[in-house]
Amino acid sequence: MRKFIYTLSAIMSACAGVILVFMAALTFADIVMRLFWAPIPGVYEVVAFLGVAVAGFVLPRSSLMKAHVGVDFVVERVSPRARMITLIVTRILVAAFFLITAWYFVDMAESFIAAKNVTMTLRLPFYPVVFVMAFSFLVEAIVAVYQMLEREEKE
Repeated sequence: MRKFIYTLSAIMSACAGVILVFMAALTFADIVMRLFWAPIPGVYEVVAFLGVAVAGFVLPRSSLMKAHVGVDFVVERVSPRARMITLIVTRILVAAFFLITAWYFVDMAESFIAAKNVTMTLRLPFYPVVFVMAFSFLVEAIVAVYQMLEREEKE
């Protein structure tokens, strides 16, 4: 499970990096084109969609690397047993939150498909971005469960 989680999160993180570079290039190209009074139509929509994908794709890796904000000064002052209980409870809550949110995103994407919601300029459908977030949140929930199980094995 460890290899799968780390490989998947690394792939997602690499995709986020590629998308980020593409966003920067697209934004730069739009700025250059504006100098010639010919901006690229729909850049704002594309960059917004890609920004959502970047945010979702980096979640699992940042959790695995513990790059998120933590409240270590509180947890460090309690006993090892209390620390373990706190970790287990928070991981369960995190996993539940991300699973419920992923399910909500799938439901939202399905409603976007049914309503045929699209962006105003390029007429891009909204649902692919919502499915990306659902997938990212599902992976994040799996990471939370993995971190809880990994911690129990070390104890």
